[in-house]
Amino acid sequence: MDETIRESLAGFDAVWQRVTGGAGDPALGPPPRPADTYSLEDTLLGFIHDETCSAVWAAALARLLPTDGRAVLQHIAAGARRHLRRLRAEHFIVTGVTGGGNEDCRSITGKLASLRALYLQADKMAGAYERACEQTPDPDLREAFAAFAADERRFAQQIRALLIESF
Repeated sequence: MDETIRESLAGFDAVWQRVTGGAGDPALGPPPRPADTYSLEDTLLGFIHDETCSAVWAAALARLLPTDGRAVLQHIAAGARRHLRRLRAEHFIVTGVTGGGNEDCRSITGKLASLRALYLQADKMAGAYERACEQTPDPDLREAFAAFAADERRFAQQIRALLIESF
């Protein structure tokens, strides 16, 4: 794996710790709030971070796979970037602050481990978008979250198919 890919995938371990309930990396900020409290700003920032890492990881993995797999992952990276643009705009509307999504995404090594991690990330994000859709009072944002959840479910299935084809 070349250095560019390794750098692009840096940050996965800390995100995975956060996803699985571990302490994670303090640089990622506080862990998600308990389910009984809802903060739109925290939700948006979490999604911005996760979409940033998904875009970086999918683009890096696309360079490792043959043509068919490359096209799927490039499409997923483009979808993550599209989600990221909308999330950043919504964050600005809510807070008046620009930025976010420039976090360090740690690396994961090995094609199969990387595909599995990306699959689990997409599946987790689909569930998170579905929960956020139920909690947000903003109808426009609720519609966006529902569309993003559907995209993430589709991405997860596409990545799962790539994983199965790898054996």
